[in-house]
Amino acid sequence: MSGQAWTKLINFALFQGGWMVCVLGAAAGFPWPATLAGSALVLAHLALVRQPGREALLLGASGLLGLLVDSLHIGTGVLFFPIGSLHPAVPPPWILVLWLQFAMTLHYALAWLAGRYLLAAVLGGVSGALAYGAGVRLGAAAFGPDMLRCLVQIGVSWCVVMVVLLWIAARTGDDDGHRTYRLFTEEQGAPNGR
Repeated sequence: MSGQAWTKLINFALFQGGWMVCVLGAAAGFPWPATLAGSALVLAHLALVRQPGREALLLGASGLLGLLVDSLHIGTGVLFFPIGSLHPAVPPPWILVLWLQFAMTLHYALAWLAGRYLLAAVLGGVSGALAYGAGVRLGAAAFGPDMLRCLVQIGVSWCVVMVVLLWIAARTGDDDGHRTYRLFTEEQGAPNGR
């Protein structure tokens, strides 16, 4: 496998592992350990990227966007986070870590979406609603009384979120177009030094 393929695989594993840690940890009543463990995976990602400053800009923008979007969902009665919230009107830290983790994929595992804004909007709308639905089913969050309205609002918001995040990702990417972690060269199939 190429260095780029290894990077995508590791990146996807960091994201999926982070999602499970945050959602399952919160659902089990351990939101703070979940937040810390999820944050550790974000830091591991930043340690692996070639330009951590640029990547941190993307992750920070995603975190702020997540704070706004999920606060909107809470404020409109679409979404509730009964576990780990510091205030009922604000999303808990573990969900904000998920926003950072999702942004980690935009230059790597989801780099193929770059410039494909319509496709990203459609995929974002569907997968966003499904991901939140999974979190609700696992007990980490709760929908308001009108489930259809909840899914539609979350889906529409994620259509917009995906376009905004891809636009930001295009402006924070590696100048040299590297899509590999520091462990790899572009052509290399195994980690450096092996």
